[in-house]
Amino acid sequence: MYRILCIEDDAETRVLLKRSLESAGMSVDTVWSGDKGTEAAMSGAFDCVLVDLMMPGMNGYQVIRTLKSLELTGKLPIVVLTAREDQESRQRALTAGADVYIVKPFKIDQLVKEIRTLVDQSRS
Repeated sequence: MYRILCIEDDAETRVLLKRSLESAGMSVDTVWSGDKGTEAAMSGAFDCVLVDLMMPGMNGYQVIRTLKSLELTGKLPIVVLTAREDQESRQRALTAGADVYIVKPFKIDQLVKEIRTLVDQSRS
């Protein structure tokens, strides 16, 4: 089973992601802020992190840089889910260490496929 951490400040999006990914057979924990997400990720219990870029407090770029800089979470796959379509945001997230950049709205099937691919690669 894939254990996913979803860091998203929008409540509706959190619920949608949790329901959709759980229906695809994944276990999903959700948090609403970058600070809480970073703290949760350091438990070491997750296979993949989904993170929004624009959040109050610690933003997605900061979350990515923090997680990638720590020994415990440095190899954890990170998927960015954002409304930001511009090339600068994409490049900034990938440079920070994100593995995949997906623009909202997205197809849940695409997200599930990306997660499975990343987690399987990280386990091998």
